[in-house]
Amino acid sequence: MVDLSSKITYANSLVCDLLETTPQEIIGKSCFDLLFPEDLDRAKELFQNNLEPNALPFRIKLRRTDGNSVLIDVQGAPLRVANGPVYGIIATVIPVE
Repeated sequence: MVDLSSKITYANSLVCDLLETTPQEIIGKSCFDLLFPEDLDRAKELFQNNLEPNALPFRIKLRRTDGNSVLIDVQGAPLRVANGPVYGIIATVIPVE
């Protein structure tokens, strides 16, 4: 999960294992810190798209702590208080084998 400023607020064990990290190491960082520079512009556009309902899934590379990449499929959805404003994004992440 990320907030509206792109800060990671929750990371489950699957994501941490994929990135070879721990929740303590990535919570509070920008989700964009997990990407390669060549993917940043596209990722920022996808972030904005995921603030809207019915955003399409996408595939992107994440950067592990050792610098290697891992390819994932992502389905994001806006987080909101019932009948209230959006306060973040929740994403389902699936590694691409």
